[in-house]
Amino acid sequence: MNIKTINRLPGFLMLSFLTLVCFVSGAKAQVASAAQSPQVTALIDRATIENLMVDYYSHIGNGSFNFGQYFVKDGVLDVNGIVAKGAEEIKALYVSASIGAAAAPPKQDPKAPPRGMFIMQLTNLKVEVTGDTATADMFWSSVESKTLISPPSVTEYGRDHTELVKQNGHWLIKHRVVTSGGGMPEGELQSYRNMKR
Repeated sequence: MNIKTINRLPGFLMLSFLTLVCFVSGAKAQVASAAQSPQVTALIDRATIENLMVDYYSHIGNGSFNFGQYFVKDGVLDVNGIVAKGAEEIKALYVSASIGAAAAPPKQDPKAPPRGMFIMQLTNLKVEVTGDTATADMFWSSVESKTLISPPSVTEYGRDHTELVKQNGHWLIKHRVVTSGGGMPEGELQSYRNMKR
């Protein structure tokens, strides 16, 4: 609407128009201030952490992915009492855990059903954000089908407690404790018994 049109409006319409402009301008200011409120920031942080944890778990079982990138420089990963500190040790822990999984699969009979999938699932994810620190607690399970026609089975399940910090605007894992509730590899039994819980 140009200025000539505005000048031709009757008084009550002009007043209504100006009231509307003020209302819309005030609403925009309220939205802008709400977007910066601690509550909104905490909600955004919570969603970011939820996505980080889902992304993290989506790489488990997929070869030698560099999980160290999710951790702070001196981050700690404790899996059933096996503790890795820093990106290199964390990467090495995942590489050693996936040695059997990373091996080339045996040649398959072309008449046999195609291979099934291995996936990780997260449930009951609870994220609590306090400023630049947060915790994430969840249950996890690994599910696998040997072939596309075999029924899926839960191969392992347990709990995850993760402490995170926000550095340079990015959430990173500071300390993560993964505890098996069943299906744990036998080689981890001794370290599991020695875990501090």
